[in-house]
Amino acid sequence: MTVKHEYEPRTYIEFRRAWRRTDPEIERDAELFWRREGLLSASAHIGSRLPELCLAGYDGEELIALTTARIRYLDFLGVKLAMLRVATASHKRKNRLATIIQAEARELLELWSADNLAEEVMGMGTVTQTHAFDGLGPARGFLRASHLGFVGWTANGEAMRVAWFDHGTIPRKRPDQAPAPPEEFGS
Repeated sequence: MTVKHEYEPRTYIEFRRAWRRTDPEIERDAELFWRREGLLSASAHIGSRLPELCLAGYDGEELIALTTARIRYLDFLGVKLAMLRVATASHKRKNRLATIIQAEARELLELWSADNLAEEVMGMGTVTQTHAFDGLGPARGFLRASHLGFVGWTANGEAMRVAWFDHGTIPRKRPDQAPAPPEEFGS
């Protein structure tokens, strides 16, 4: 597999796997976390979010970081990705928790994908929706800890990044384009 991340969190964190498992304790803690951090709209349906739980980070019995993933086909890439969401407790931010849990979640999803090749999940994607870094100047194109590389902008102007799994493949041509006529390739 890929090289482990090289950063350490600035606070204690213990990871508990939740991807494709039913763990009533993590599910209860996730719902409380989402509500405490104001991460759910009034109309949100918890039942649809719980199956997306991926990796939970605890400090003792307190949930301090959480990831969810949803498998989606992305037309412009022509592949399925595990689209990851990351949330950290407001009182634990600036402790590198998002960086660490994102890297750990990628490794977990990559192992799962390699064991479930029929699912055809080729990598992990993220969309940066926080404005915490807006005043810091240009962002790096490649994030070593999580292996995420910039691939473009969403319609909302948010940066999208992808970490391709070691076994991940892409189509030979863009899926929505017809093959070019032979004369365009030269002789």
